[in-house]
Amino acid sequence: MTIRYNTIRGEKMILQYFVTETATERKIPIEIDRATDADLAGTKSCWQTDWTSEFIGDPDLEKYAAKTEDGEIVALGAYRETPESMFVYIEYIESHPDSNPTLVSHRKYVDIGRMMIAFGIQLSIDSGKNGVVTFEAKTDELARHYISDFGAVRIFSKQSGGPIMLMIADNAALTIFNTYLS
Repeated sequence: MTIRYNTIRGEKMILQYFVTETATERKIPIEIDRATDADLAGTKSCWQTDWTSEFIGDPDLEKYAAKTEDGEIVALGAYRETPESMFVYIEYIESHPDSNPTLVSHRKYVDIGRMMIAFGIQLSIDSGKNGVVTFEAKTDELARHYISDFGAVRIFSKQSGGPIMLMIADNAALTIFNTYLS
């Protein structure tokens, strides 16, 4: 699916997601669409998370699969968008086991997290929320990564002592999103 966005000067730009293949450093085009039941069922055996489980099974979550042109699933993402909120909440994103840094030392593809955050920014733009996304960092190390590399800022926590909540907005969101416009 090709999406065109207008720039300030009225030019049309094409949105094309991609990941980088580690072995060749080639940019691999990616299509992101709603995840099918078959996409989610494929996570039961080797993925870090079973995407058919109760944990991620909330019907209010919008689940998407990021795939290569050959249909290889590179990542899955779960996003929560409600009309009354001023942002899109990124509930969970996960790389395929071959590219998940917590499962392998040499990843097949890199730049997956940035791409899935950019997709959340796209959802936010498309729904009139100005590209604002929020999410939890699973670890302090990831929080530092999101802050230093993506321009995220720390915001409220859902509960005292809970996970670190982050937001990407404004110029930081624009910088990430522009990575995929040409």
